[in-house]
Amino acid sequence: MSDIDEDVLDDETAGADKTVDGRRLRRERNIASVIDAVLEMFEEEALTPSIERAAELSGLSLRSVYRYFPDPEALTQAAIDELWRRGQSAAHLSQIGEGPFEDRVLEFATMRVRLYEHVGHGYRAGRLQAPRSVRIREDLERTRRTLTGQFDLQFAPELDGLDADVRMARRSTGDIMSQLDAIDLLRRARRLTVQESVDVVAEAIRVALTP
Repeated sequence: MSDIDEDVLDDETAGADKTVDGRRLRRERNIASVIDAVLEMFEEEALTPSIERAAELSGLSLRSVYRYFPDPEALTQAAIDELWRRGQSAAHLSQIGEGPFEDRVLEFATMRVRLYEHVGHGYRAGRLQAPRSVRIREDLERTRRTLTGQFDLQFAPELDGLDADVRMARRSTGDIMSQLDAIDLLRRARRLTVQESVDVVAEAIRVALTP
C-alpha cells in the first residue's frame, strides 16, 4: 500500500471518529437537557414527571426522550441520581468525629439542613415513587443507611460513652431527627426557616447524646 493510500485511510478513520464523537456529545447534551427539565419539574413540586412533559420542557421530540428513557421510572431515577451527584459537596464534614461536641453538633445540623436544601425535591420524588419502584426504594433505603453511618461516625465518642441500656434509643433519636425525612417535616409541615430547622436538629442531638 502506498503512503498516499495510508493517508487516505487515516483521514477516513479520523472522520469516522469525529462523527461518533459528535453523536456521543449530542446524545449527552440531550440527556442532560431532559434531566434538567425533570429537575425543573421537581422544583415546581411536580414529583411524578411524565415523558411527555419532559419532552416539552427540554425541546426534544417525544421519540428522542423515549429513546433515552424507556419509562417514567427510568426518567425519575436518572434525575434523582443527578441531583444527588450535584448535592454531594453539601454533605461534607470538615473532620468527621473530631473536635468538641458542641462544634460537631452545630456543623452536623447545619450540614444536614444544607443537604436537604440541595436535594429535598428529589428526595420527596423518590419517596413518592418508592412504593412502585424497587430500585428507587432500595436507593432510598441506602441513602438513609449512609446518613445513619455518617451520624455514627460524627458522634462515635458520645455513643461509645452511653450505657448499653439507653444507647439504642438515644442513637435512634438523634439519627432519626437528623434524617432528611425529619427535616422535610420541619421545613414544609412546620414551615420553619433554615436556621430554625438547624436549631431543632442540633437541640435534638444534644438531648439525645448528653448523658
